[in-house]
Amino acid sequence: MVTRTAIVPTLNPADTFRRYLPLMPLFAQQGYAIIKLDEAALAGLDAIEREGKQFFAQNADFKHNFAVPACVEGYREIGPEYSLVPERPDLTESFSFWYRNRRRPDILAWRDTCPLHVIMHRTADILTDVVADLFATMAASWAPTGDSTPPLRFQEASYLQINYYEPALHSRELLQDPHEDGHLITLVRATEPGLEIKIDDRFAAIELAADEMIVMPGSLLTLMTGNMVPPLFHQVRNSLRRTARYSQMFFVNPELNQKLDPWIRNASNEHIDIIEHANSAPQQFGLPTLVDGAKGEGRSY
Repeated sequence: MVTRTAIVPTLNPADTFRRYLPLMPLFAQQGYAIIKLDEAALAGLDAIEREGKQFFAQNADFKHNFAVPACVEGYREIGPEYSLVPERPDLTESFSFWYRNRRRPDILAWRDTCPLHVIMHRTADILTDVVADLFATMAASWAPTGDSTPPLRFQEASYLQINYYEPALHSRELLQDPHEDGHLITLVRATEPGLEIKIDDRFAAIELAADEMIVMPGSLLTLMTGNMVPPLFHQVRNSLRRTARYSQMFFVNPELNQKLDPWIRNASNEHIDIIEHANSAPQQFGLPTLVDGAKGEGRSY
């Protein structure tokens, strides 16, 4: 039986710890956890899906008006991003909001012309609070007693994304090949069939209610926990349905201008620069490093 923890307004750090504490052993035991969304988070994600349906229904010229590939902001068509090899791109269009880009003048202009981007920013703010609470509980649970390590900073390097699939248009068995995201954690909401997670040696469908998100550990969390929490490999199976499939992901990276010490230190993470791993991780999916993306020096598609 999967434990589900509800998101409720934070009253004080002790309440936060008690709320998320039951999830901590699940990350090591089953490889993931599930959280139930409060009204604000659910409303935000529902609004993203509504605006996303309208956005992805537009023609290519319109969608490319809201694309800055050099910093991985906004719209991406099928092709540039992949899970394993460039020859098998992810069969999804997507739209992203990155905190690092929110002050760029060309993206600030979208506030008046792109409702999808606006609601994604607002919803990312809500999910940021959720992640901060999760990380505070992880540090309190796993870091050495009395460790005064500063809170892990992540907001500026994290981003919210919506994916849009048309399963019936593709004959491939998988719309996304097996992979782990290479982040600290990913919060995922997917209410249509397709998401599968690796349990032991096989992939199994994971069913989420409309008010739930799965928290997927990435390889950076594995480094932070001395291999106690493995990365969660996952894929998206093609249902061949004629109806579109939408999913929303909050990808959480550490900010690069901090010294990041593991919560659990052992031989597995000795002398490993977790920040450098975070910076280079996007390259495995055909995306620019975090440094290059922040500078707007990624490649154009």
